[in-house]
Amino acid sequence: MYQHPGNRPIFLSLLKFRFPINAWLSAGHRLSGIALFISLLGYLALLNLILFNDMVTLSGIRDHWILLCLHSAFWISISFHWLTGLRHLLAEHFTQPKLYQLINSKLVSQTLLVLWLLLTLLILQEVWLS
Repeated sequence: MYQHPGNRPIFLSLLKFRFPINAWLSAGHRLSGIALFISLLGYLALLNLILFNDMVTLSGIRDHWILLCLHSAFWISISFHWLTGLRHLLAEHFTQPKLYQLINSKLVSQTLLVLWLLLTLLILQEVWLS
């Protein structure tokens, strides 16, 4: 067993660790869940503003940049959260070793990221350009 000389604690920087892509997807899944919660709070604040302020209407703020950012954040977060959540569920329920290894392979993870990037581009085009 390794013994560090002295009693000083060792600083372990997370930036020096090389995590596998599955760990990054898992962390991203959690972060996208937080982003979904925050964007839903934004939608509730917007609903509160529309309901209790007669000067603010949904048709009046339809093309406002804050609302477009809120839509973008919500749909990009939900697409990532659903894709990675589906991958996690499939990995959890496959009991055969070959299927489990397939769903946790680097190729499937990279394919998921490419699919999410394509969905992100489509979402940004639909939200900002339509």
